[in-house]
Amino acid sequence: MPGDYGQAAAISGVGMSFRGPRPRFQRASRRARPPVHWIVPAGVILAVALLVLVASAATRGRPAESASADGVVTAARHAARPPREVLAPRGPAPRVDRASAAPLPAVPARAYILVDEASGAVLAESGASLRLPPASVTKIATAVLLLELGRLDDTVTVDMDFDDLEPDSTVMGLARGDRYTFRDLLYGLMLPSGNDAALLIARAVSGDETRFVNTMNALAARLELNETHFTDPHGLGGPQHYTTARDLATLTRYAFTVPGFAEVVRETRWEAHGSKPIPMWNSNVFLYMYDGADGVKIGYTEEADRTLVASATRDGHRLIVVVLGDSYAATHAGDLLDWAWESACWPAAGGGCARVTSPE
Repeated sequence: MPGDYGQAAAISGVGMSFRGPRPRFQRASRRARPPVHWIVPAGVILAVALLVLVASAATRGRPAESASADGVVTAARHAARPPREVLAPRGPAPRVDRASAAPLPAVPARAYILVDEASGAVLAESGASLRLPPASVTKIATAVLLLELGRLDDTVTVDMDFDDLEPDSTVMGLARGDRYTFRDLLYGLMLPSGNDAALLIARAVSGDETRFVNTMNALAARLELNETHFTDPHGLGGPQHYTTARDLATLTRYAFTVPGFAEVVRETRWEAHGSKPIPMWNSNVFLYMYDGADGVKIGYTEEADRTLVASATRDGHRLIVVVLGDSYAATHAGDLLDWAWESACWPAAGGGCARVTSPE
């Protein structure tokens, strides 16, 4: 996104402990009853038909050289998981005693929300249902769909130019004729926030950008993100490209259930080995500024200002914080997390309520 690296440069010196290397930038009657093995519920038939349609759409127009039908069907089954299953609480919700807890930090963002990843419990929020432009955090949805519908070891040939991107647009560094795996494109999407990687992924997965955006909006509908609408895979979009802090938190909770997502968003460095080596550093400064940070994505446009979806894990508990429209998003995300670790406790197996003691 324009300014993603600018955010890294602008925030890297603000007030949190710095750790690690600084970046360089899913009844019949008894007589007539047939044998049990002939009974096929209509729902099963419908589900199979839907899976076949998803698999067919995933391979249509796809330039990847080694696509596997079995792999696509497996991905389609993963993508078809009902939201109530994947977003159901996977652990007890933390408790916050509002009477004894410290006051919430002042966060002058347009919107924010702080969520426990396992339970989905909301610990703090402000303006979380406001429709706002997400900028590059849009790429969380793009990454999820690549992980669900693509095969990371497939090789993709760059068969397009990126002349329509703004001169200061953040890119992975692709050129027509280059060959890279989907895995490299995924890292190029999420670490340097490559808008070129986002466009190529859309074309490679769905055949063209329009079809991929339709799939993004289908993902939003599947997860019941009722205040979200996408118009592109990178986040440069206009007035009809919007979401909310609450929807982004739900999307990110879902993303962490998709195999491979957590590994990518916590990585600080990756080198793509295709037509030419491309070394990449993660532009998410939050990873370097906050103890226990393990994701997720930053963004910036003039309309959106700074946007951030951040995650941190301590004592096995992951919290997700979304901050939208805040010039110091990373700092204020850290302030909210500090408050949560100090104020919340998680029900313990032997009874009582355990507080976080240290970062992992």
